Amino acid sequence: MPSHLLCRPALLAISLSVACAAHAQSAPDRGNRSATELDAVKVTAERTHADAGALGDRALRDTPFAITAVGREQIEQRQVVSLGEAFLLDPSVTTQVSAYASGWSSPIRNRGIDLNFDSYRVNGLQVSSWGTEWPLEVMEQVDLLKGPGGFLYGFGAPGGIVNYITKKPTDTPTFSAQLGWREQGIVSGGIDAGGRFGNEQMFGYRFNAYREKGETFNGGRVDRKVGALALDARLTDRLTWTLDGVFQSRDLSGEAPQYYFRGLTSAPRPIAGDVDNGVPGTYYDTRSSLLSTALNWQINGNWKANLSYGVTTSWNDVNKIFAYIDDLNGDYDVNVYELGGKSEWKLAQAMLQGSFRTGPLQHQVVAGISHQTGLGWDRPYEWNPIGRANLYQRHAIRHDAVGSRVMTRGDETVQQAVFASDTVNLGGGWSVLAGWRYNDFETKGRYHTYPVTPTYAVMFKPSEAVTLYASYIESLEAGSRVGSSYINAGDVLDPTISKQYEIGAKVEATRWNANLAAFRLERGANIDELTPAGKRLVQDGITLYEGIEASADLHLNDALTVGGGVTWLDPTYDRLSPASAAQEGNRTAGAARWSGVVHATYQLPWVDGLETYAAVRYYGDVWYDADNTLKLPDYTLVNAGVGYRLLASGHPVTLRASVENLANRKYWSNAGAGLPRTLALSVRWEM
Repeated sequence: MPSHLLCRPALLAISLSVACAAHAQSAPDRGNRSATELDAVKVTAERTHADAGALGDRALRDTPFAITAVGREQIEQRQVVSLGEAFLLDPSVTTQVSAYASGWSSPIRNRGIDLNFDSYRVNGLQVSSWGTEWPLEVMEQVDLLKGPGGFLYGFGAPGGIVNYITKKPTDTPTFSAQLGWREQGIVSGGIDAGGRFGNEQMFGYRFNAYREKGETFNGGRVDRKVGALALDARLTDRLTWTLDGVFQSRDLSGEAPQYYFRGLTSAPRPIAGDVDNGVPGTYYDTRSSLLSTALNWQINGNWKANLSYGVTTSWNDVNKIFAYIDDLNGDYDVNVYELGGKSEWKLAQAMLQGSFRTGPLQHQVVAGISHQTGLGWDRPYEWNPIGRANLYQRHAIRHDAVGSRVMTRGDETVQQAVFASDTVNLGGGWSVLAGWRYNDFETKGRYHTYPVTPTYAVMFKPSEAVTLYASYIESLEAGSRVGSSYINAGDVLDPTISKQYEIGAKVEATRWNANLAAFRLERGANIDELTPAGKRLVQDGITLYEGIEASADLHLNDALTVGGGVTWLDPTYDRLSPASAAQEGNRTAGAARWSGVVHATYQLPWVDGLETYAAVRYYGDVWYDADNTLKLPDYTLVNAGVGYRLLASGHPVTLRASVENLANRKYWSNAGAGLPRTLALSVRWEM
């Protein structure tokens, strides 16, 4: 769902959050206002733009691609702690792993395609998300570009690119503190402070700190620490320097197994927190950091330039259990997987964007160069069976790590790029876009390629509120590393090119908004090849994703906003070789044909400052495997919440309660066991 305006009721079903009012008030005025007066104020600073990579900074409605943006108010109102929850209201997005059910990474799947570990950015800077998520507590907005992002960002899975946007310095002093509690017993606390200081308010700052610790629903324990600092300096009226730093430490111990199915044609009875099946001795520890700096030069009214440099690192140490369920009674083999590693990315980029005229034509151009390096270190992994257990019974399994911690240098990649685009306004509401990115990509000692990934689009605006478009884009995707269940385990497959065709419409009217997109995406397929020696993972044919997605939000009155969306998808394996012909035409594993959502927010008129929200999300059935032998049933989840805002000694206080999976539905997703009913509470106090 394209919720790209933060607190605008006509455009966002969650935007009636009373917390928006707090940001619209300066500290001296708050003590003289009632709660009702506070709640009537709306934020005037709306984020209508996205930092769309090589397209530069432009309004979301003026981009010829489907983009979903989730702002700070949505994150706070629904007490979101994971990326999948953030995009709950987008029917094209599904969550692969719960934030607390497993440490085995928690990526999202968009339009039936997993986003892989190089599909994530923070402020446009590539970061590793292997085994962890970047902390939403320090983010102002999260954008999802749907489909291949080759021209815009370079390498990435064709399912899309996620770009986190960190909180920035505020022009007026701000301070808030928050406490929270989440079942079964996770407590959290955080502070957020910002403002400006110095001669003529030259320097700005924003500081965030967050901590959560406690017991998860499945018997594990989590301990997460987050810190973030954003600084800027207005060196002149036209030149600004920025610095952003983010650090996260996340330790998960005694976690439950990661569940898989083996040799089944139907799934056993699902669990939802019924059994405390965490495994003592296991752990999943990660550290992530980002440090970036930039100079932004507003050359004149039409031109601006940016020079940036950043370094991101990711470290992990894992002693994890994999469970392979092989009968309907819930019995499974227990396997231990010990691994660890470190990655480091460095990116330098220079970009120029501006506009000019050639006769009757208006040009909006973006051009830039970038240089990115990636380094990896790995330690030897351990993969061993250690016993049998059952889904529905407590077990006595324990595993303490025995593997070596010695790391060795792995792959080094270098990606250099030159990119340019021109959006030409032809008049009469028509415009065309053409862009190219030249990539020089090398995995040193192993692979070197020089693809050009283009994008082309035609756009028509019959009015300022409406954009119709047709676009084509390609993307270069890094080859995946083959998993341990194959005889070619450890091999890295070659990079592949994906292609997407899309037509769509975007409408942003005063009291409603709507989005419609039809797409066709062609991606290289990874197929299981059976040989006398065992099963190999090979690249063969394509996976074809064709679909239609639609969403809308309607602001019925000042108190009630309703919205919803639906996605239809036809994902199939196509153009396979004779060796894999048995899977020709099968539906792609993990991709639902139908998904949908309806949601509403209502401000109760009889209590000032009180609001409620609810969302009903339908997940269609999926095939678990490429052979289409095991189908996981569809399911529907209901989330709901309430927020109450009041004044305490002249300071805004916001109380929230929310429930995920209200009906405690038990279900299997393609990534394992579903989340049980989960209650979250929080209180936020503002200066």
